[in-house]
Amino acid sequence: MKIEVTSLYDDVIKDSANTAENGEISVSQFNRLSKRAELSLLNWLTGDVAGQQPPAPWLTQKNKDWLSPFITQYKAHAEGGIITRPDDYYQYDNLALIGSAGNSDCDEDEDDAIPKEVCNTSVELLDGQQFDIRCNTYIDEIKPSLSKPIAKMIGRTFVFAPKDAGSVQLEYIRYPVYAEIKSKKDSVYNDVIPDPLTSKNYEWDEAVRQVLIYVITDLWSNITREQASKTFNEATGKQLK
Repeated sequence: MKIEVTSLYDDVIKDSANTAENGEISVSQFNRLSKRAELSLLNWLTGDVAGQQPPAPWLTQKNKDWLSPFITQYKAHAEGGIITRPDDYYQYDNLALIGSAGNSDCDEDEDDAIPKEVCNTSVELLDGQQFDIRCNTYIDEIKPSLSKPIAKMIGRTFVFAPKDAGSVQLEYIRYPVYAEIKSKKDSVYNDVIPDPLTSKNYEWDEAVRQVLIYVITDLWSNITREQASKTFNEATGKQLK
């Protein structure tokens, strides 16, 4: 079940952010903090740049479950051995040529004419130097071919060897479509209040509600420099680890 952004807004301003002492969080400010919180959670779930601080991608089943709404497939034809990654691309997960090398999805068993089920051909993603070495090697066992394809990243593109890679499938972790509170005027008190009908809810599942509350509250405590609120929030955060 997805998280309703208005309910999480209430959790933050009524229960966690100590707004009685630090002042109200405006809708626009909450939206900014919420976006940063979503990016922080995505970064935390996928591990640090050095790959040494857990959690790392696929370290646990919980990681997979929390990230699953953002894992998507992108299919394209590699024109000249190149595809451009999608605009919402965040992190690589898997890459393959569609179909098994030397077979097609239309191959049929001669006896019963039942189509054979084939697997895609995994592509090994290499850095530029390794890619060039493999492309120029005289060793047949490691030379790139349709049965042993390789790829490298250049800018926002994937470059394949061999160049006639054909149709490829990229699996990647995408950026979320960020949640956003929309406002309306209360007809009774004439106050500006969140509108649940026009607001954009989170794509995250309910499992991460407490983590998002923690990060948003921590960011708010940094802005207000309210040490007691930050200390209390950090104590809550320890329960998340």
